[in-house]
Amino acid sequence: MNSSLFGLILAISVFLVVALSSVKDSVIFLDWHAAVIVLGGTLAAALLSFNIKNLTKLMKLFLSKVLKGKENQYSSIIEEIVNISAKYRTDDNYLKDNLDKIQNLFLKEGVQLLLDGVFTSKEVNLILTKRANTHYVRYSEDAHMFTTLAKFPPAFGLLGAVVGIIALMQGLGGADAINSVGPAMATALVATLYGIAVANFIFIPVGENLAKFNKQDKIIRKMTIDGLQMIREKKHPVIVEENLKSYLLPSERALVKRKNAPGGSDMDKAA
Repeated sequence: MNSSLFGLILAISVFLVVALSSVKDSVIFLDWHAAVIVLGGTLAAALLSFNIKNLTKLMKLFLSKVLKGKENQYSSIIEEIVNISAKYRTDDNYLKDNLDKIQNLFLKEGVQLLLDGVFTSKEVNLILTKRANTHYVRYSEDAHMFTTLAKFPPAFGLLGAVVGIIALMQGLGGADAINSVGPAMATALVATLYGIAVANFIFIPVGENLAKFNKQDKIIRKMTIDGLQMIREKKHPVIVEENLKSYLLPSERALVKRKNAPGGSDMDKAA
């Protein structure tokens, strides 16, 4: 199971267990007034802040990047670049003949630019760097939208609590007011609970998750640009691999080494 999905399920489970075991009557948490003001208010604020297209995009990001997504695999891109560099050293037509087999889309774009024959190596690097920066900025905006949305539920939860307290105060003059204070106050605070839960269990973690993916993606694109430069220069695969592994921590480099070690035949042939 994806760790993000597991974390979401765990957070909801912990919340339900603690909440339901803390009260005598768990029905108190099922308050449609609180749900409407928190969820409806958040949706209204989101529509005021972002357009429908952006909100739809956010939902797709949540499903693809968080619930279904996997962490960027540095080892896979390094392995692919090293393999291409080894084959291209011995076969000048390898890039042209195997363009469609390249898995990483950014790497495929770079190889296509090399094959066009119009751009110099410096121009290819400049184009790819601009594209990488564009991706980083756009993905940062997506992550920022989630952190912005995280501000709304607690605010509307507080608004719901205030409305509940006003209703409570209005009824204090009644004959049975003392017996209704506790239940009415608990109902008022349910909205605040909803707001805090939605913000901290969904919006904030998703925003942090997307920011993490964005940083990893930026590193992979930098690795790809360097790798393409070395492929074009027909550097030895060992040099290519060690240069790309410089982007990783020692523990991450060890994983790449173990993964590529058994398949070192291409590198041996290229030598």
